[in-house]
Amino acid sequence: MNKKNICIITQCSLPIPTTKGGAVETLVEYLLTENENKAKYHFTVVSVGDNQAEIQSRQFKNADFIYINKSNELLNRLLFQIYRVLKHVNIYIPFSLEFKKCLQILRNIKNQDLFIFEAGPTTQLPALSKIIPKDKLLVHIHWDGMGNKRKDKCFSYLIPVSNYIGEQWKKNTGCSDGKIKALYNCANIERFEKTTTEQEQKELKKELGIAEENKVILFTGRIVEEKGVRELFVLLPKLAFQQIKYNNVTLLIIGSANFGSKTNTPYEKEVSQIIKKSSKQIVFTGFVHQTKLYKYYNIADIAIMPSLFQDPAPLVGIECQATGTPLIATRVGGIPEYVTKETAILINKDQDMIKNLADKIDFLLNNPEIMKNMGEKAKQNAKKYNTEMYYKHFCRLVDEIL
Repeated sequence: MNKKNICIITQCSLPIPTTKGGAVETLVEYLLTENENKAKYHFTVVSVGDNQAEIQSRQFKNADFIYINKSNELLNRLLFQIYRVLKHVNIYIPFSLEFKKCLQILRNIKNQDLFIFEAGPTTQLPALSKIIPKDKLLVHIHWDGMGNKRKDKCFSYLIPVSNYIGEQWKKNTGCSDGKIKALYNCANIERFEKTTTEQEQKELKKELGIAEENKVILFTGRIVEEKGVRELFVLLPKLAFQQIKYNNVTLLIIGSANFGSKTNTPYEKEVSQIIKKSSKQIVFTGFVHQTKLYKYYNIADIAIMPSLFQDPAPLVGIECQATGTPLIATRVGGIPEYVTKETAILINKDQDMIKNLADKIDFLLNNPEIMKNMGEKAKQNAKKYNTEMYYKHFCRLVDEIL
Protein backbone atom coordinates (compact mmCIF):
# COMPACT_ATOMS: atom_id res chain seq x y z
CA MET A 1 0.00 0.00 0.00
CA ASN A 2 1.36 3.41 -0.96
CA LYS A 3 1.93 5.82 1.89
CA LYS A 4 -0.19 8.94 1.97
CA ASN A 5 1.80 12.16 1.91
CA ILE A 6 0.82 14.67 4.57
CA CYS A 7 2.36 18.09 5.11
CA ILE A 8 2.18 19.50 8.65
CA ILE A 9 2.26 23.30 8.81
CA THR A 10 3.26 24.56 12.23
CA GLN A 11 2.96 28.06 13.65
CA CYS A 12 6.73 28.33 13.17
CA SER A 13 7.43 29.49 16.70
CA LEU A 14 9.15 26.44 18.31
CA PRO A 15 11.23 23.59 16.85
CA ILE A 16 10.12 20.04 16.10
CA PRO A 17 11.39 17.72 17.56
CA THR A 18 10.60 19.55 20.78
CA THR A 19 13.96 20.86 21.98
CA LYS A 20 12.23 23.86 23.57
CA GLY A 21 8.91 22.36 24.59
CA GLY A 22 5.53 23.52 23.34
CA ALA A 23 2.18 21.70 23.59
CA VAL A 24 1.34 21.75 19.88
CA GLU A 25 4.88 20.79 18.94
CA THR A 26 4.78 17.93 21.45
CA LEU A 27 1.61 16.53 19.86
CA VAL A 28 3.19 16.65 16.41
CA GLU A 29 6.25 14.80 17.70
CA TYR A 30 4.03 12.13 19.30
CA LEU A 31 2.32 11.63 15.93
CA LEU A 32 5.62 11.35 14.05
CA THR A 33 7.02 8.91 16.61
CA GLU A 34 4.02 6.57 16.43
CA ASN A 35 4.15 6.72 12.64
CA GLU A 36 7.75 5.47 12.68
CA ASN A 37 6.42 2.13 13.93
CA LYS A 38 3.33 1.95 11.70
CA ALA A 39 4.76 3.74 8.61
CA LYS A 40 1.30 4.53 7.24
CA TYR A 41 2.18 8.08 6.16
CA HIS A 42 5.11 10.11 4.95
CA PHE A 43 5.10 13.49 6.68
CA THR A 44 6.68 16.74 5.62
CA VAL A 45 6.99 19.13 8.56
CA VAL A 46 7.51 22.87 8.12
CA SER A 47 8.88 24.32 11.34
CA VAL A 48 11.51 26.60 12.81
CA GLY A 49 14.62 24.72 13.80
CA ASP A 50 17.76 24.75 15.86
CA ASN A 51 20.89 22.60 15.85
CA GLN A 52 19.53 20.14 18.38
CA ALA A 53 16.22 19.72 16.52
CA GLU A 54 18.03 19.09 13.25
CA ILE A 55 20.15 16.38 14.87
CA GLN A 56 17.11 14.71 16.49
CA SER A 57 15.12 14.87 13.25
CA ARG A 58 17.51 12.38 11.63
CA GLN A 59 15.96 9.53 13.62
CA PHE A 60 12.71 9.86 11.64
CA LYS A 61 12.65 7.72 8.49
CA ASN A 62 9.06 8.55 7.55
CA ALA A 63 9.27 12.32 7.88
CA ASP A 64 11.13 15.15 6.18
CA PHE A 65 11.73 18.44 7.95
CA ILE A 66 11.94 21.84 6.30
CA TYR A 67 13.47 24.24 8.80
CA ILE A 68 13.15 28.01 8.91
CA ASN A 69 15.76 30.06 10.71
CA LYS A 70 14.53 32.25 13.56
CA SER A 71 14.28 35.94 12.68
CA ASN A 72 15.07 39.05 14.68
CA GLU A 73 13.06 38.87 17.90
CA LEU A 74 12.50 42.63 18.08
CA LEU A 75 11.09 42.75 14.55
CA ASN A 76 8.85 39.80 15.32
CA ARG A 77 7.44 41.52 18.41
CA LEU A 78 6.70 44.64 16.35
CA LEU A 79 5.04 42.56 13.62
CA PHE A 80 2.96 40.68 16.18
CA GLN A 81 1.67 43.93 17.71
CA ILE A 82 0.63 45.16 14.24
CA TYR A 83 -1.00 41.79 13.57
CA ARG A 84 -2.99 42.00 16.83
CA VAL A 85 -4.43 45.37 15.81
CA LEU A 86 -5.19 44.55 12.18
CA LYS A 87 -6.83 41.17 12.82
CA HIS A 88 -9.79 42.92 14.47
CA VAL A 89 -10.55 44.76 11.21
CA ASN A 90 -10.12 41.62 9.09
CA ILE A 91 -6.80 42.69 7.58
CA TYR A 92 -4.55 39.65 7.71
CA ILE A 93 -0.78 39.78 7.80
CA PRO A 94 1.69 37.08 8.93
CA PHE A 95 2.04 37.10 12.73
CA SER A 96 5.79 36.42 12.42
CA LEU A 97 8.55 36.70 9.85
CA GLU A 98 8.97 32.93 10.16
CA PHE A 99 5.39 32.30 9.09
CA LYS A 100 5.86 34.64 6.14
CA LYS A 101 8.78 32.42 5.06
CA CYS A 102 6.60 29.38 5.67
CA LEU A 103 4.04 30.66 3.16
CA GLN A 104 6.79 31.04 0.56
CA ILE A 105 8.02 27.48 1.20
CA LEU A 106 4.52 26.01 0.87
CA ARG A 107 4.28 27.24 -2.73
CA ASN A 108 7.00 24.73 -3.64
CA ILE A 109 5.72 21.68 -1.75
CA LYS A 110 4.05 19.33 -4.23
CA ASN A 111 2.42 15.88 -4.34
CA GLN A 112 0.73 16.06 -0.94
CA ASP A 113 -2.53 14.26 -0.22
CA LEU A 114 -3.32 16.55 2.71
CA PHE A 115 -2.01 19.68 4.42
CA ILE A 116 -2.68 20.02 8.15
CA PHE A 117 -2.37 23.47 9.69
CA GLU A 118 -1.59 23.27 13.41
CA ALA A 119 -3.57 26.37 14.21
CA GLY A 120 -3.26 28.71 17.10
CA PRO A 121 -4.18 31.98 15.38
CA THR A 122 -6.55 31.19 12.50
CA THR A 123 -6.04 34.61 10.95
CA GLN A 124 -3.52 32.99 8.57
CA LEU A 125 -6.18 30.87 6.88
CA PRO A 126 -6.98 33.31 4.03
CA ALA A 127 -3.28 33.42 3.14
CA LEU A 128 -3.00 29.62 3.27
CA SER A 129 -6.09 29.19 1.11
CA LYS A 130 -4.39 31.10 -1.71
CA ILE A 131 -1.67 28.44 -1.78
CA ILE A 132 -3.41 25.20 -0.76
CA PRO A 133 -6.63 23.88 -2.36
CA LYS A 134 -9.54 23.92 0.07
CA ASP A 135 -10.23 20.18 -0.27
CA LYS A 136 -6.66 19.37 0.83
CA LEU A 137 -6.44 21.73 3.81
CA LEU A 138 -7.38 20.56 7.31
CA VAL A 139 -7.21 22.81 10.37
CA HIS A 140 -6.12 21.15 13.62
CA ILE A 141 -7.27 23.85 15.99
CA HIS A 142 -5.80 24.16 19.47
CA TRP A 143 -7.47 27.43 20.52
CA ASP A 144 -10.85 29.12 20.43
CA GLY A 145 -9.90 30.23 16.93
CA MET A 146 -11.94 33.41 16.43
CA GLY A 147 -13.94 31.66 13.74
CA ASN A 148 -15.90 33.53 11.10
CA LYS A 149 -17.52 32.64 7.79
CA ARG A 150 -14.61 33.94 5.71
CA LYS A 151 -12.12 31.68 7.49
CA ASP A 152 -14.53 28.74 7.38
CA LYS A 153 -14.52 28.83 3.58
CA CYS A 154 -10.75 28.32 3.45
CA PHE A 155 -10.53 24.63 4.37
CA SER A 156 -12.40 21.33 4.21
CA TYR A 157 -12.39 19.96 7.78
CA LEU A 158 -11.88 21.33 11.28
CA ILE A 159 -10.11 19.09 13.81
CA PRO A 160 -10.65 20.59 17.28
CA VAL A 161 -8.86 19.30 20.39
CA SER A 162 -12.13 19.29 22.33
CA ASN A 163 -15.85 19.34 21.60
CA TYR A 164 -15.96 22.75 23.28
CA ILE A 165 -13.70 24.23 20.59
CA GLY A 166 -15.73 22.59 17.84
CA GLU A 167 -18.97 23.97 19.23
CA GLN A 168 -17.50 27.47 19.46
CA TRP A 169 -16.39 27.35 15.83
CA LYS A 170 -19.81 26.09 14.74
CA LYS A 171 -21.51 28.83 16.76
CA ASN A 172 -19.38 31.56 15.14
CA THR A 173 -19.47 30.27 11.57
CA GLY A 174 -22.69 28.29 11.19
CA CYS A 175 -20.78 25.36 9.68
CA SER A 176 -22.26 21.86 9.66
CA ASP A 177 -21.48 19.11 12.15
CA GLY A 178 -20.03 17.04 9.32
CA LYS A 179 -17.17 19.48 8.87
CA ILE A 180 -15.95 19.00 12.46
CA LYS A 181 -14.00 15.91 13.55
CA ALA A 182 -12.58 16.13 17.08
CA LEU A 183 -9.17 14.64 17.89
CA TYR A 184 -8.44 14.55 21.62
CA ASN A 185 -4.95 15.37 22.82
CA CYS A 186 -2.58 12.80 24.23
CA ALA A 187 0.48 12.41 26.42
CA ASN A 188 3.40 10.03 26.72
CA ILE A 189 1.78 8.12 29.57
CA GLU A 190 4.77 5.86 30.21
CA ARG A 191 7.00 8.90 30.66
CA PHE A 192 4.72 10.41 33.29
CA GLU A 193 4.10 7.10 35.05
CA LYS A 194 7.76 6.96 36.06
CA THR A 195 8.41 7.16 39.78
CA THR A 196 11.34 8.34 41.85
CA THR A 197 12.64 6.88 45.09
CA GLU A 198 11.96 8.47 48.45
CA GLN A 199 15.61 9.51 48.59
CA GLU A 200 15.42 11.14 45.15
CA GLN A 201 12.34 13.04 46.25
CA LYS A 202 14.13 14.29 49.36
CA GLU A 203 17.08 15.42 47.24
CA LEU A 204 14.87 17.29 44.77
CA LYS A 205 13.03 19.06 47.60
CA LYS A 206 16.37 20.04 49.11
CA GLU A 207 17.61 21.31 45.73
CA LEU A 208 14.48 23.46 45.39
CA GLY A 209 14.69 24.74 48.96
CA ILE A 210 11.51 22.96 50.04
CA ALA A 211 11.40 21.55 53.55
CA GLU A 212 11.21 17.76 53.58
CA GLU A 213 7.98 17.70 55.58
CA ASN A 214 6.19 20.30 53.42
CA LYS A 215 3.13 19.55 51.34
CA VAL A 216 3.62 20.67 47.72
CA ILE A 217 0.93 22.33 45.60
CA LEU A 218 2.08 22.24 41.97
CA PHE A 219 1.28 24.57 39.08
CA THR A 220 2.89 23.73 35.76
CA GLY A 221 2.16 25.57 32.54
CA ARG A 222 2.76 28.77 30.64
CA ILE A 223 3.41 31.83 32.78
CA VAL A 224 0.77 34.00 31.15
CA GLU A 225 -2.11 35.99 32.57
CA GLU A 226 -4.88 33.72 31.32
CA LYS A 227 -3.46 30.72 33.19
CA GLY A 228 -4.24 32.39 36.54
CA VAL A 229 -0.66 32.53 37.85
CA ARG A 230 -0.89 35.95 39.50
CA GLU A 231 -4.05 34.89 41.31
CA LEU A 232 -2.09 32.13 43.03
CA PHE A 233 -0.14 34.68 45.07
CA VAL A 234 -3.19 35.31 47.22
CA LEU A 235 -3.77 31.57 47.64
CA LEU A 236 -1.43 30.98 50.59
CA PRO A 237 -2.90 33.82 52.70
CA LYS A 238 -6.33 32.29 52.05
CA LEU A 239 -5.03 28.92 53.20
CA ALA A 240 -3.80 30.51 56.43
CA PHE A 241 -7.41 30.66 57.61
CA GLN A 242 -7.94 26.94 57.15
CA GLN A 243 -7.61 24.33 59.87
CA ILE A 244 -4.45 22.70 58.61
CA LYS A 245 -1.04 24.24 59.45
CA TYR A 246 -0.16 25.90 56.18
CA ASN A 247 3.27 27.00 57.26
CA ASN A 248 4.12 23.54 55.95
CA VAL A 249 2.80 24.12 52.41
CA THR A 250 4.89 25.16 49.41
CA LEU A 251 3.47 26.45 46.15
CA LEU A 252 5.73 25.14 43.36
CA ILE A 253 5.40 26.99 40.03
CA ILE A 254 6.98 25.48 36.91
CA GLY A 255 6.93 27.06 33.46
CA SER A 256 7.69 30.06 31.31
CA ALA A 257 5.76 32.30 28.95
CA ASN A 258 7.35 30.93 25.79
CA PHE A 259 8.22 27.39 26.84
CA GLY A 260 11.97 26.86 26.34
CA SER A 261 12.56 30.21 24.67
CA LYS A 262 14.97 32.48 26.52
CA THR A 263 12.84 35.59 26.04
CA ASN A 264 10.96 36.87 29.10
CA THR A 265 7.67 38.72 28.81
CA PRO A 266 6.78 41.66 31.11
CA TYR A 267 4.20 39.43 32.84
CA GLU A 268 6.77 36.70 33.45
CA LYS A 269 9.21 39.27 34.89
CA GLU A 270 6.44 40.60 37.13
CA VAL A 271 5.68 37.11 38.42
CA SER A 272 9.35 36.45 39.05
CA GLN A 273 9.77 39.71 40.98
CA ILE A 274 6.71 39.02 43.16
CA ILE A 275 8.06 35.58 44.02
CA LYS A 276 11.49 36.97 44.92
CA LYS A 277 9.84 39.34 47.39
CA SER A 278 7.56 36.66 48.81
CA SER A 279 8.19 34.11 51.51
CA LYS A 280 9.97 30.83 50.91
CA GLN A 281 6.53 29.24 50.55
CA ILE A 282 6.61 29.95 46.80
CA VAL A 283 9.24 28.33 44.57
CA PHE A 284 9.56 29.21 40.87
CA THR A 285 11.74 26.96 38.69
CA GLY A 286 11.21 28.47 35.25
CA PHE A 287 10.96 26.12 32.25
CA VAL A 288 11.44 22.39 32.83
CA HIS A 289 11.51 20.04 29.83
CA GLN A 290 8.69 17.52 29.81
CA THR A 291 11.12 14.59 29.96
CA LYS A 292 11.98 15.69 33.52
CA LEU A 293 8.56 16.85 34.70
CA TYR A 294 7.61 13.51 36.27
CA LYS A 295 10.26 14.10 38.96
CA TYR A 296 8.43 17.24 40.08
CA TYR A 297 5.03 15.57 40.01
CA ASN A 298 6.49 12.88 42.25
CA ILE A 299 7.03 15.44 45.03
CA ALA A 300 3.63 17.10 44.50
CA ASP A 301 0.64 16.33 46.69
CA ILE A 302 -1.88 18.25 44.60
CA ALA A 303 -1.79 19.80 41.11
CA ILE A 304 -3.76 22.95 40.32
CA MET A 305 -4.91 24.39 36.99
CA PRO A 306 -6.68 27.72 37.69
CA SER A 307 -7.24 28.82 34.06
CA LEU A 308 -9.05 32.13 33.69
CA PHE A 309 -9.97 31.65 30.02
CA GLN A 310 -11.77 28.94 28.09
CA ASP A 311 -8.74 26.65 28.09
CA PRO A 312 -9.21 24.34 25.08
CA ALA A 313 -7.46 21.16 26.26
CA PRO A 314 -4.26 21.66 28.29
CA LEU A 315 -1.84 18.72 28.16
CA VAL A 316 -1.16 19.31 31.86
CA GLY A 317 -4.57 17.81 32.61
CA ILE A 318 -3.56 14.50 31.04
CA GLU A 319 0.01 14.55 32.34
CA CYS A 320 -0.89 15.09 35.98
CA GLN A 321 -3.52 12.34 35.83
CA ALA A 322 -0.88 9.98 34.40
CA THR A 323 1.30 10.65 37.45
CA GLY A 324 -1.60 9.95 39.80
CA THR A 325 -1.60 13.49 41.21
CA PRO A 326 -5.03 14.75 42.40
CA LEU A 327 -6.09 17.74 40.30
CA ILE A 328 -8.08 20.86 41.12
CA ALA A 329 -8.99 22.92 38.03
CA THR A 330 -11.41 25.55 36.85
CA ARG A 331 -14.50 24.37 34.98
CA VAL A 332 -13.66 26.08 31.68
CA GLY A 333 -13.27 25.25 28.00
CA GLY A 334 -12.40 21.65 27.22
CA ILE A 335 -10.98 20.77 30.65
CA PRO A 336 -14.14 18.91 31.84
CA GLU A 337 -13.90 16.63 28.78
CA TYR A 338 -10.52 15.23 29.87
CA VAL A 339 -11.24 14.53 33.54
CA THR A 340 -13.94 12.82 35.57
CA LYS A 341 -15.49 13.68 38.92
CA GLU A 342 -13.39 10.84 40.37
CA THR A 343 -10.05 12.17 39.06
CA ALA A 344 -10.39 15.93 39.53
CA ILE A 345 -12.24 18.58 41.46
CA LEU A 346 -13.59 21.36 39.24
CA ILE A 347 -14.37 24.83 40.56
CA ASN A 348 -16.16 27.72 38.92
CA LYS A 349 -14.21 30.65 37.49
CA ASP A 350 -15.85 33.44 39.47
CA GLN A 351 -15.08 35.98 42.19
CA ASP A 352 -14.80 33.20 44.77
CA MET A 353 -12.40 31.09 42.70
CA ILE A 354 -9.33 31.44 44.94
CA LYS A 355 -11.35 30.93 48.12
CA ASN A 356 -12.89 27.80 46.64
CA LEU A 357 -9.48 26.61 45.47
CA ALA A 358 -8.14 27.06 49.01
CA ASP A 359 -11.16 25.20 50.43
CA LYS A 360 -10.62 22.25 48.08
CA ILE A 361 -6.89 22.09 48.84
CA ASP A 362 -7.72 22.08 52.54
CA PHE A 363 -10.31 19.34 51.99
CA LEU A 364 -7.87 17.08 50.12
CA LEU A 365 -4.96 17.58 52.48
CA ASN A 366 -7.23 16.63 55.37
CA ASN A 367 -8.50 13.55 53.54
CA PRO A 368 -5.49 11.53 52.37
CA GLU A 369 -7.60 8.48 51.53
CA ILE A 370 -9.67 10.51 49.06
CA MET A 371 -6.44 11.86 47.54
CA LYS A 372 -5.13 8.32 47.15
CA ASN A 373 -8.34 7.13 45.44
CA MET A 374 -8.33 10.15 43.12
CA GLY A 375 -4.74 9.40 42.13
CA GLU A 376 -5.48 5.76 41.33
CA LYS A 377 -8.56 6.64 39.24
CA ALA A 378 -6.59 9.41 37.51
CA LYS A 379 -3.93 6.95 36.34
CA GLN A 380 -6.61 4.74 34.80
CA ASN A 381 -8.35 7.66 33.10
CA ALA A 382 -5.08 8.94 31.61
CA LYS A 383 -4.54 5.68 29.73
CA LYS A 384 -7.34 6.70 27.33
CA TYR A 385 -5.10 9.51 26.12
CA ASN A 386 -1.92 7.60 25.28
CA THR A 387 0.02 8.26 22.07
CA GLU A 388 -0.95 4.94 20.45
CA MET A 389 -4.67 5.74 20.79
CA TYR A 390 -3.98 9.24 19.46
CA TYR A 391 -2.36 7.79 16.35
CA LYS A 392 -5.23 5.33 15.81
CA HIS A 393 -7.79 8.12 16.04
CA PHE A 394 -5.72 10.26 13.66
CA CYS A 395 -5.56 7.41 11.12
CA ARG A 396 -9.29 6.80 11.35
CA LEU A 397 -9.96 10.49 10.83
CA VAL A 398 -7.68 10.68 7.76
CA ASP A 399 -9.26 7.52 6.31
CA GLU A 400 -12.70 9.12 6.63
CA ILE A 401 -11.52 12.23 4.82
CA LEU A 402 -9.51 10.71 1.95
